[in-house]
Amino acid sequence: MNKNRFRLKAFLIVMLVAMLTISVAGAAPKDGPSVEVSVGQSEFGANEDVLVNVTFSNASGHSVRILKWFTPVDGLEEPVLKVMRNGEALKFNGPHFKRPAATGNDYISLKSGESLSYTVDLGAYYDLSETGEYDVSYSASSFSLFNEKGNALKYRDVLTSSSVSFKADGRAAKPGGTPAPTPPPGGNGFKACTIDQQTLIASARNTAKVYASNAENYLLAGTQGLRYTTWFGVFNTTRYNTVKTNFTAISNAWDNAGVNFDCGCKQNYYAYVYPNQPYNIYLCKAFWTAPASGTDSKAGTLIHEMSHFDIVAGTDDVVYGQTGAKNLAISDPNAAVTNADSHEYFAENTPSQP
Repeated sequence: MNKNRFRLKAFLIVMLVAMLTISVAGAAPKDGPSVEVSVGQSEFGANEDVLVNVTFSNASGHSVRILKWFTPVDGLEEPVLKVMRNGEALKFNGPHFKRPAATGNDYISLKSGESLSYTVDLGAYYDLSETGEYDVSYSASSFSLFNEKGNALKYRDVLTSSSVSFKADGRAAKPGGTPAPTPPPGGNGFKACTIDQQTLIASARNTAKVYASNAENYLLAGTQGLRYTTWFGVFNTTRYNTVKTNFTAISNAWDNAGVNFDCGCKQNYYAYVYPNQPYNIYLCKAFWTAPASGTDSKAGTLIHEMSHFDIVAGTDDVVYGQTGAKNLAISDPNAAVTNADSHEYFAENTPSQP
């Protein structure tokens, strides 16, 4: 009996370690794409744009696909460039999106032997205000990086490059959006929004207030039910307090902040924000067809986007969708408490869980 128990315990430990290892590691397929970053000069003056070239290549004997969100094909939409200045990591100040699940149309294809290159103006996405030694590399990790069906129950696909180094003089930051005048506390401002859209936004904000308040109260009560563990993983005091602090800030912002809503976005996303520009929220096409409440709703989208602001919760987009968020809670709860969709689904609580 004791031997059997020991063998079972040993087997479970081995399986758990294996599951955790593949869920957070992963890699590009051995015969998949590669990526390289380069610069055209070793030093950049204060009046010169720091231009970084990102090249994706396919040396395999067949076509490969890459999720375009993780390429600069439409500008940098994810923090895939890791930028270090004098050994210190710089924060990505580009747009943070909420997107629907990837489809085949969201991928770019590289034929056998083909390469695609894009040029990124680094100063448009990172703070280059200080003179220093810079190191830049590419690093992307996603459950659906190479396959729109995703690897939510397996591992995250990973694609990385070696780094390139250069010197750059400090320069003024480039604005990432066009902030509108700040509405009064607790009020709404609108840009390019019809009267009907303004009505939908006001209703969504009211529901978002209820969601945020309910989530905050759940956490303030110290509840450790299935609702929490589904989205943020096994209980840990530090992580729990992080989520509680986040929802206190989210709830406070929806109650008291003057928020600008811009309805001019024509992309097939829900919304996006620049994390260092509170409280400006850009609403896109998928937002208008989303349900008022429930999973991936208008109200939930507002929770998601509010969580991104640096002065609120500073969340990232580690994974998208309920399946990815659930798997993240199991495989990497430390990342789950930083994931915007995890906060949204916890707030929406659909289907309802204790």
